[in-house]
Amino acid sequence: MPYDEDSCSIGENAYSEWILSNRLGGYAIGPGNLINTRKYHGLLVAADSDLKRVHLVSTVEERIGSKGEFMNLDSSSYQGTIHPDGYTHLVRAWLRPYPSFLFSSSPFSGHILILKEIMMDEGANVTLLRYTNLGTVPLRFFFRYKFTLRDHHWVNSPGTFDRVRLEHGLFDQGNGAGAWVTRRDNGARAYVYATQGRMKEEFLVFRNLFYSQEANRGYDAGEDLVSPFTHDGNLTPGGTLEVLLADRSLGDYEAAEGRAPREGEEPDGAAGRALRRIDDRYAAFPKPADHPLAMKPEERVSLITSEARAGSEGGASRSGTARFDPETAMPERDYLLLLENMLDDFRLESDVIAGFPWFSARGRDTMIALKAFTLRDGPKDFVFRVLDRYGRRMRGGVIPNVVGESGEGAAFDTVDASLWFVIRAFEVFDSLSAQSMKRLFSYCEEIVLRYLSANDLPFFCDREDSLIECRSGTNLALTWMDAKVYGVPVTPRYGKPVEVNGLWHSAVKACAAMARKLGREVLRSGEGASPGSIAPQVGSVERGSRWAAQEYSISLGDLERTGEAIGRSMGKFYNGGVWCDRIEGANPVPEIRPNFVIALSLPFDFTDGEKLKSGADCAREQLVTPFGLRSLWAGSPMFRKWYIGTQKMRDLAYHQGTVWTWPLLPYAELLAKITPDRALLKKELERVVFDLRCAVRRGVLASVAEVWDGEEPSVPKGAPAQARSVAALYCIEKMISLMK
Repeated sequence: MPYDEDSCSIGENAYSEWILSNRLGGYAIGPGNLINTRKYHGLLVAADSDLKRVHLVSTVEERIGSKGEFMNLDSSSYQGTIHPDGYTHLVRAWLRPYPSFLFSSSPFSGHILILKEIMMDEGANVTLLRYTNLGTVPLRFFFRYKFTLRDHHWVNSPGTFDRVRLEHGLFDQGNGAGAWVTRRDNGARAYVYATQGRMKEEFLVFRNLFYSQEANRGYDAGEDLVSPFTHDGNLTPGGTLEVLLADRSLGDYEAAEGRAPREGEEPDGAAGRALRRIDDRYAAFPKPADHPLAMKPEERVSLITSEARAGSEGGASRSGTARFDPETAMPERDYLLLLENMLDDFRLESDVIAGFPWFSARGRDTMIALKAFTLRDGPKDFVFRVLDRYGRRMRGGVIPNVVGESGEGAAFDTVDASLWFVIRAFEVFDSLSAQSMKRLFSYCEEIVLRYLSANDLPFFCDREDSLIECRSGTNLALTWMDAKVYGVPVTPRYGKPVEVNGLWHSAVKACAAMARKLGREVLRSGEGASPGSIAPQVGSVERGSRWAAQEYSISLGDLERTGEAIGRSMGKFYNGGVWCDRIEGANPVPEIRPNFVIALSLPFDFTDGEKLKSGADCAREQLVTPFGLRSLWAGSPMFRKWYIGTQKMRDLAYHQGTVWTWPLLPYAELLAKITPDRALLKKELERVVFDLRCAVRRGVLASVAEVWDGEEPSVPKGAPAQARSVAALYCIEKMISLMK
């Protein structure tokens, strides 16, 4: 699809954020102009095996100079001012495949040209900062590393480091330098390894930094940072300074993982091995055509001249955001690879981080995002590991909706996550070994039988129409529209939600299909996760004799008939030519929300093509935007245009008009059902993702955000990197790629 720069709804701006992760839950994140505006912004946020995350390093004070004249590369926000002025020296920023920033003197000059790159190790809480002198003159550097040493959800209130005791010291690092610092009250520790220069202990506190986005969101926004030592040295033309930030000594990492130096390597070569490992991680990913390391040295001057020209013409600000033209956009052949890189940001060993920076693992988010991993080439081992992990943690047929940090706070307040689980298991079923098939099926039959039988859960199967109903008055928000204000659901959606019952219909059908493949004529509970104590609700399900570990069974024929009954009952949601959001009592509620799109998109249909088309037309006219679907149509008196303000204000708007990216995939899947002409479908799908594709390929977005404003969406809102959102874009682009 041809690029038209003027038609893209999002432009280069300071809202762009880069993101790195290490597949442990640790991360580094920051804005495109390197001026931190969130408490989460930082160079190293470490995670442990229970997803407890500790913010260790915020940023670095970076002074670079030649012949007695110095400039800063860094900038920090204080109330009413930005200091120092490093952002004015920022020529370009590239957000993928890892963040890179090109700095120069003022005015820009090819004599002083510094490239800063940020990368992260995989499987270790280690961040690499690399500074390369691309200019023609020797440079001197003076650095100070600014430490936070705190939980990533909190800030160091003013005066913290006047009260808190620190321990710190220096150590030899071959030809370079090393230092460490420990905070005594919480045990947080950070290490710094540098390939050259010298470090000197010199204690300093940076006071009253200001995070504007936290202030806008109603949270504490002021913070002190501590810097116990300085780092200085020389950087010759073509020379490189490499700095590793870690949460423990690199030697300890190697010992814990059983790594040993190769024959002939120095015992203190852990830093060198970490550097090679990090470089290897990113080696396969292509760089943008105008990245300095993708250009010949003599071509790099064009970056300076084009940026200076653009600035003089008013075409680009020195905000640190890249100004790309269509010719330098990510080539199409590399685009899907880039999306896979984005998708892997959220990947753990056997789970998926819901979003960065503040989300942990969440069952519903994981099951929705897992669709993208089912489409990846190769074995489905990762998908199986995730499903098996959640299946083993299931209670009474319900998988955990929230997996809390530090292994605490797991919650099971969901009606739909387990149904997504069954559908994902069905999608990969045929690719699994016989043993893995049986294991996943044991979880699926547990889910279906519990949903059919439960009478002590906050939802139940209505024996009159076989639909799932959420009990009223529970004060729970069981669907994906789960925001609460002061503990009260904003969109409780009591009764029979349309997407829940669409999922229920497909889950029952999928479970029956898997049973038939395994030759199972009777399904029995109790073979999956712990069953819990729930009583039967549906007549055709037989109850076992034990209360503490009840067992249920149903014949395959009865299960198939139940699926047909659910399909017939789904017709209740189509009323007066409109797909309704839910049924309360006997009354369809005709709110136009994206939930009917989800229901219509699922693998097993329950209605005819005409009604499918009616739903797609309604969604296109009332809900679809360039970045996702509105959570409520703009004609509703409850519609909220903007997702802004305090936690309360945002939660009131969260599902009342705010645009969500992830429902773009159900919309695309619905279009695929009603558009037999593949050429026409391809064109329509390209229109659906055009703005997101444009922003990613031009380097404006490093990931895909959680939400956007309900009216005139253009600025990413909510979590800047959301697994479901990236998965939706990847899946749609994968659909398009298969039509070529």
